[in-house]
Amino acid sequence: MNPMTEWLWHNGEIIPMDQARISPEDRGFQFADGVYEVIRFYRGKPFTLAQHLARLEKSAGAIQIKLPLALAALAGEIGKLIALSKLQDGMVYLQLTRGAAPRNHIYAADLKPTLLFHTRPLPPMPIPGEGEGARLLTVADERWKNCWIKSIALLPNILAKNAAVAAGFDEAAFIDNGMVTEGSSTNIFAVIGGKLVTHPVGSKVLPGITRLVLLEIAPALGIAVDEREFNEEEAQRADEMFITSTTRELTWVARWNDRYIGQGRCGNVTRRLHQAYQDRVRKEIAA
Repeated sequence: MNPMTEWLWHNGEIIPMDQARISPEDRGFQFADGVYEVIRFYRGKPFTLAQHLARLEKSAGAIQIKLPLALAALAGEIGKLIALSKLQDGMVYLQLTRGAAPRNHIYAADLKPTLLFHTRPLPPMPIPGEGEGARLLTVADERWKNCWIKSIALLPNILAKNAAVAAGFDEAAFIDNGMVTEGSSTNIFAVIGGKLVTHPVGSKVLPGITRLVLLEIAPALGIAVDEREFNEEEAQRADEMFITSTTRELTWVARWNDRYIGQGRCGNVTRRLHQAYQDRVRKEIAA
């Protein structure tokens, strides 16, 4: 096998990525009728795999797609592909669609789902405080009200992210009726009055896995957590802010629109949480 080959697991078969053939009538392609997951691995071992697969199953169930494999079997197949890739640090992108059928808004109950996943290398993330912090641009949240489903229908997120980058920012921060919800591809945390504040999971906020891990870690560090709505004015006056995702872990925020957060410096709470997160990764991977 060519060590440079990029492999794809597609409906039970592992093939070179450049040989993949997806039907033009796949409902994921025609309707964005599907869900996805991104799983990070370190030293060849997936991190929080059980949590990611549980979220996949929940998202799939919400749109009435049955997983073609039991979670334990799927975890095993993911492990095989990571080993085949020979990558040490990277991500698995997994996508599940309803399957292929003649284009029709009505779908048959017996469609065979399309399940695929592949690996990609990821570089180590910089330690918070090293280099520049992220710059967030606020964007009106015009997305649907089921953002807790990890849907592949991401056009509003894509447009928001590109608008932010075109304006010289790194990420878009969605604002819904004056309240901060989440980023276009991240969860948002602020340190306000000594507490770690983040919008509750729900219609406008995805249950991020990195978010989940941090909410478990914070109390052990003596950091109070306040899952509540917070408005844009509170965000601008926050002592610290950071964004999270599977691929970027914790990234400290230096700017909110044209205002600096915490005088443009990475705060101590962010640093402590990042260190504890790295400790959690090392512990789980070692186990």
